[in-house]
Amino acid sequence: MMASTTTGAAMEWLFKMAQRAPMNIAPERQDELASEIFGAEKWTISWSDQPANFFAVPQDKAIYLTAAGQASLWCLAYTAFHVMDIASRSQRATDFDRQSVLDIGEYCAALHLGEYIAFARSLFHADRPWPDNLETPLESPKEDSNEWRINNVYLGALSWILLHEVAHVYHEDQKFVPDSLRIRQEYLADGFATKWILDNAGKGLRREFRILMIAVALTWLFLNESELGRGNTHPAAILRFREAAEQFKAGSRSAGLENATYLLKAVLDPETAAPAHETPLEAFEWMSMRLESLFPV
Repeated sequence: MMASTTTGAAMEWLFKMAQRAPMNIAPERQDELASEIFGAEKWTISWSDQPANFFAVPQDKAIYLTAAGQASLWCLAYTAFHVMDIASRSQRATDFDRQSVLDIGEYCAALHLGEYIAFARSLFHADRPWPDNLETPLESPKEDSNEWRINNVYLGALSWILLHEVAHVYHEDQKFVPDSLRIRQEYLADGFATKWILDNAGKGLRREFRILMIAVALTWLFLNESELGRGNTHPAAILRFREAAEQFKAGSRSAGLENATYLLKAVLDPETAAPAHETPLEAFEWMSMRLESLFPV
């Protein structure tokens, strides 16, 4: 009988790709990131077996990723890609009427996407072997293949998380300070990551993609909170969502907001019937209000 794949083995190749994720999400700013943020000193992104999924040690200029944290985010990225793919293909196939409501639940069930989310949720509690019935990340997939796109969604979402940790190092944040100060540090780190990704993104497809990647990362934060509860050292997930969404500045027909809504709905609120909306912006605003109800503060 073959041994089950570990999360570490499954994520090993993507961990190597993660080293450049903070650079690649906003390539127009990579020289600025290298010179003004990283500077001349050596920074490291390393494996960790600590309980925290992603964390920084500012005094060492070190950022750490666990296998479980990476695997849970990848499973969410896998789900995100397929939810978006199902929605876009369904719209094209049926000449989608925006006054109707697209139900992607049956498609999600057929692809067993719920099992990927269940595994992602379980990894917040403990690392465990990769289920044999779930796909693992493909190493060096063919460009423009589904596997390549899934990995890109993962790396895009991971870039926001890593830039958040970069901010902790850059700001020389402290761990052993009052909770109120730690929460302020978290807000500032979130703001750094969001602004870094979006400030020079323009108004076209590049911005839409980046909005969506941030939304995937925020969905992961909601999953984390729903499994582990709200701690005293980080803001509530809904507050972090509010802060980031204010920076999206997307148009009423935003593809990024549209796909973010499909993802948030499928993962966090699959049972509620969604009303029809005129525009993606209206749908996203409705979904945001649902999140306020699901994750009250």
